[in-house]
Amino acid sequence: MKLHQIINATPALNKLGNAEMPLPDAYQIQKLIMALQPDIDFFNERNSKIIQKYDGKIRDNGTIEYPKDKVAAAQEEFNELLSFDTQTEITVIQIPINENIKISANDIRALIPFVKFIDTEDK
Repeated sequence: MKLHQIINATPALNKLGNAEMPLPDAYQIQKLIMALQPDIDFFNERNSKIIQKYDGKIRDNGTIEYPKDKVAAAQEEFNELLSFDTQTEITVIQIPINENIKISANDIRALIPFVKFIDTEDK
């Protein structure tokens, strides 16, 4: 699994983790988040090192600005980080489609490697 898949899914997983759902489903979501946490921490640590290495400045809106002569090198190293193959083994979890869970289509797309949404009749 590529690191970018985990990073892209993190906000959606957190939304899902905050949704009201039956205890077994909430437990599975929490287990998944905990399994991915070391990869998230690795990304955050390495990204901070890239920012420092290339004299990046974090703007108020969260974007990062690099000196013009360092943009290409910083972007190359960042892309390499995102494409890193993790060794994390995950099992896709099944979550029933439920009116109480509010997530976007983009969230669903980010969750595809981790969650299979099923009709309640299928579970």
